[in-house]
Amino acid sequence: MIIVITGTPGVGKTTLAKVLETKLKWKRLNLSYYYKKLSTKYNRKKQCYDIDMKKFEKLIVDKSKDNLIIDSHIAHLLPTKMVDLCIVLTCSNLKKLEKRLVDRKYSTKKVRENLDAEIFQVCLLESREMGHKVIIVDTSTKYVLKPILNEIKNITTINNH
Repeated sequence: MIIVITGTPGVGKTTLAKVLETKLKWKRLNLSYYYKKLSTKYNRKKQCYDIDMKKFEKLIVDKSKDNLIIDSHIAHLLPTKMVDLCIVLTCSNLKKLEKRLVDRKYSTKKVRENLDAEIFQVCLLESREMGHKVIIVDTSTKYVLKPILNEIKNITTINNH
């Protein structure tokens, strides 16, 4: 089974992934460690790597021998046949998100770009366009883990039948 956790930078993807990794005893794949290997080049203008989706998919196939949690702002771009559940994290408190990005030393331009992506709910819209089964979690306030774990349990039960 593969669960992806997506959302704009700073919404808490890695935090949730680590919690689920511990609770479920699943493997976690943080794509940020692989961006350079998966990229076609570093895009200086955008200040990020341009990811080769074929390499990305191959990495997931290679790593998917076990139950897997993938956290990345591009994880939702995987084909639906590879993903059992897509958890989209949002942060409706833009001031809080802005502070998180500034604390990470993002440039003013990059902060603006990511706030715009959050305002327009880019990750959520793309997840739905891809056809993923989506759970939305707003991280601007303390969220409850139990409904997320219940949804994972339901999907696990369905997939095992």
